[in-house]
Amino acid sequence: MRILDKYILRNIILSYLFILFLFTGLHILIDLFSTLSDILQNKPSLIIVAKYYLFYLPLIILRVSPLALLMSALYTYSNLAKNNELISIRTSGISTLRIAYPAIFLALFISCFVFFLQEKILIKSQTQMQKVKTQYIEKETKKSEIRNLAFSSGNSLFFIEVFLPQKNKLKNVIIFKQTSEGKLLKKIHCKSIQYQEQGWIGYNIVETNLESRKQQRQAPLIIEKKPIALAKKPNELIFEKSMFIQFSPLKKIKEQINDLKKITRGKLLKNLKIDFYKKIASPFSHLFLIIGSLPVALEIKKRKAAFAAVGVGLIFSLVYSLTDSISIALGKSGMILPFFSAWLAPLFFLSIGITGLFLIR
Repeated sequence: MRILDKYILRNIILSYLFILFLFTGLHILIDLFSTLSDILQNKPSLIIVAKYYLFYLPLIILRVSPLALLMSALYTYSNLAKNNELISIRTSGISTLRIAYPAIFLALFISCFVFFLQEKILIKSQTQMQKVKTQYIEKETKKSEIRNLAFSSGNSLFFIEVFLPQKNKLKNVIIFKQTSEGKLLKKIHCKSIQYQEQGWIGYNIVETNLESRKQQRQAPLIIEKKPIALAKKPNELIFEKSMFIQFSPLKKIKEQINDLKKITRGKLLKNLKIDFYKKIASPFSHLFLIIGSLPVALEIKKRKAAFAAVGVGLIFSLVYSLTDSISIALGKSGMILPFFSAWLAPLFFLSIGITGLFLIR
């Protein structure tokens, strides 16, 4: 690695760590004020509060890291331009694309690290965070109703229309029983399922044997009341929807997609595919933002480099988020394919950045 690469990398890394620390602190401070009423009401110890934010830390890093890296790269290169160092580097025969290598390499490295954080650590940290939150900080759930849950438990697939946490009750539940090989055996429709001391009890049940459905040898079985094999407790179901989509590793989501393919090809399956591709693309937003903004970063020549970096960074981050939100909405409405829905914003920034780097070469 050349001296120039080390010099640029060192400046970007130092700026990145400072901005990351600053954004993380602000995020924790804002969240602390938003949960202050619950903390004052339930009076958890300082150790419990510290443990809560320790488990919260991986998610905060995932959220603020792309913008922190973007601003640090913009600040470093704008500083080089302000001090006429970029002109000196270019006149020595080094191309603009070569000058951009350290930032691209660092963005790729951080993207891979964040991907590892997302796949191996996030689900564990969020599970522990939610346990601390429900046990010590927010003891009573504020959600009166949770809609459209889908998950697997054992060899069964559960599709729940409405979950009422305060009543420990599920409404309009469809359960698909399957073999260990994934072959569907039975469809069970429960009008309601109530959690009691002995477990989950289903009411007004209609069972259909899917193996004999083609021959129509068996009529649906009507059952008034029956125990339901569901290992999850009500407090675990409260977070099932958000935690599965946001924090589960790609392998788990892929398994859910494969299960849904056997049953439906509707909106639920399409949205899950979008979330799957989105989880692949999200960690690499560091790389796409850096490549997309480098042509601008290398041309900033204002004296106040810090203010310029903040302004340009916020604009690029806003444009990326807006483009991403629009593409996701188009995908969920069925106007574009799930893959392009998740990758439209990254590919757009990638093409703009590469084109810009070659134009100012």
